[in-house]
Formats: sequence, C-alpha cells, structure tokens
Amino acid sequence: MGLMRVRRRRGVQTAEVVAVIGGAVLLIASWIVVAVDRRVPQWEQRVFRDINDLAGWLWPVVRVPMQAGSLVGSLVIVAAIWAISRNGRLAAAALLGSQAAYWSSKAVKSLADRARPEVLLHGVHVREHANGLGFLSGHTAVAFSLAAVLAPSLPRPWGAVVWVIACVVAFARVYAGARLPLDVVGGAGLGLLCGTLAAWALGLGGEGLPPHDRA
Repeated sequence: MGLMRVRRRRGVQTAEVVAVIGGAVLLIASWIVVAVDRRVPQWEQRVFRDINDLAGWLWPVVRVPMQAGSLVGSLVIVAAIWAISRNGRLAAAALLGSQAAYWSSKAVKSLADRARPEVLLHGVHVREHANGLGFLSGHTAVAFSLAAVLAPSLPRPWGAVVWVIACVVAFARVYAGARLPLDVVGGAGLGLLCGTLAAWALGLGGEGLPPHDRA
C-alpha cells in the first residue's frame, strides 16, 4: 500500500508539473502567433468554420455547461464545492485559481489587443453577443483553472468529467462565435497555470487532498 501511494504521489506531481509547463507553452505559443500576424491564419479560420458552422441544435446543449467558465458560474461552483466537501482548502484553491484566471485574462486581452471573430471574419454565426477583445478566452481560462484544482482531488471517473466540461466550455466559445481557436488555446493554457499554482499555494499538490482532508 505504501509503495502504491508513493507511486501515485509521484505520478500526480509529474502531471502537475506537466500542466504548468504545458499551460505556459500553450499560452505563450498562442500569444506569439496572435502578436506576429494580426490577421487570422488560414488554418485557424478553417478550424473556426468547422466548429462555428455546426448545427444550431447544439447550442442549447452546450450553453448551460459553458456557464462554468463565467464569473458567476465559477462562484456557484466554488460554493457547491464547499457545501459538498466542507473542505476549506479545496474551496479556497478553486476560488483563488478561478479568480486569478478571470482577472489575469482581462490583463492579457488588453495586451494582445485581438478583436472577436465577428470583427475579423465574415459570415460568423454569432450565438452569443459579447463585448470587448478576443484573445484570450476568459471562460476557458476559468473552466480549466477549476479543472486543474478539482481533478486531482476527485476519483478518476469524476476527474475525467471535470476535464470534459472544461473542454466543452472551450468548444462552446468557438461554436458560439465569441472566440477563435487560438483564443481558447491561450485560455486553456492560462487556466492550467492559475489552477495548478493555486492548488500548490493552498497545499493541494501531490495526491490532491491529504487523506484526512478528503470528504
């Protein structure tokens, strides 16, 4: 049992280091592409069209889970975490990570200064009107930060569900016509950074919650 625990601790810590490095790479690489060429690359346009042109019946399906990436939605999730787990550190890490992702995304937007799809492209299906700049996606950043905090502390099937929801949020932002693909890639990178660093700051590294703190 002890050997299994050590192996799992090392495995999860490795995954967290990968999340930090991977998040930084996604954020920086997408930012460089956006900064170097102010136009939307052809490949990004194709990916955007493939998603944005999907059938309209998908919108009611993805619209509700997409709210997990909103400011209000993230606060509801944090409150639910506290109500269900009664673990202050887990709830605090989720709050810290999601708030860091939300507010830092606004700073990145002002620096990158990239418009939204409806300004840069023609014939966009705008299913949700949004103001402001495009790069990067705050919804995606918040969703991935919550996933990075919660997944290591949940049983494996539920941890996978959390990541799926984060991916649905990213997909929904492009499908809604609110973001371009690189916008959500950058948001995912920022979210991984904020969530993992928040978990570390609150002592939730390694196996997630210490055994005596798990709900």
